[in-house]
Amino acid sequence: IITTHTEPLVRTTEVNDLGIAEKLGSGSSSYAGSPKNRRRNIQNAVEKLHGILLAPGEEFSTIEHTQPYTVEGGYLPELVIKGDELKPEIGGGLCQIGTTLFRMAMMSGLDITERRNHSLVVGYYNDRSNGLPGTDATIYEPRPDFKFKNDTTHHILIQTYNDTKKQELIFTIWGTHDGRTATYSPPVVERWIPYGETRIVETTKLAPGEKECQHAFRGADAHFTYTRTLLDQETEERLFESHYRPLPEICLLGIDPEEEIVEERDLSDAFG
Repeated sequence: IITTHTEPLVRTTEVNDLGIAEKLGSGSSSYAGSPKNRRRNIQNAVEKLHGILLAPGEEFSTIEHTQPYTVEGGYLPELVIKGDELKPEIGGGLCQIGTTLFRMAMMSGLDITERRNHSLVVGYYNDRSNGLPGTDATIYEPRPDFKFKNDTTHHILIQTYNDTKKQELIFTIWGTHDGRTATYSPPVVERWIPYGETRIVETTKLAPGEKECQHAFRGADAHFTYTRTLLDQETEERLFESHYRPLPEICLLGIDPEEEIVEERDLSDAFG
């Protein structure tokens, strides 16, 4: 029998020496219905994040700890939002990670130093309390990033768990309680923004008459409040506001390349 000996990322003795003894808080999100490559990218990032230690005063960067976004780095092509299109890129789907980390950091009462919402309302990131958008965090190298700071006086430990059967992420921070408490309110949508009429884009990349459509996204303005009470009993309230732009259904319609050439020639002639 061939065996291999693998050293743990974090030893129990090391954790105990650093005062990591109790759960500070956890955050979760659901990625149910995700395609195969998206699930693989999520799992790859989960493995990269599990066992990270942050010293007092240290800032955590999601991009720093989940890169490189390459095939060699363990990622596959998956859809990302690029302008008015959803395009496959290596590492697509990692905003599921940013969103879960955001909720974890808030429920642990930590200082959020950088966060940006997605440009579109994506169902994967809706809050689990009421199914509304507003508590998500997007990442895309080199920016935007999601960051938080360990503003406790002890080390903290990040543990990540991926329930592949339920397709659910649960991220937890462990450390030493200093008496702080934290919570965030369920998001509120102030208004929904209609996505408008379907947009037709002619292309020679499809056969003449063939049509491919990208579904519409309605926009929204949403907000929620992050509240934490620190050791000195000072209460901080931070309002997070998010604007999600509407995007109409966009359909690519295949046309005859020869017709396009004639049209371009005629247009050129008309303008000299």
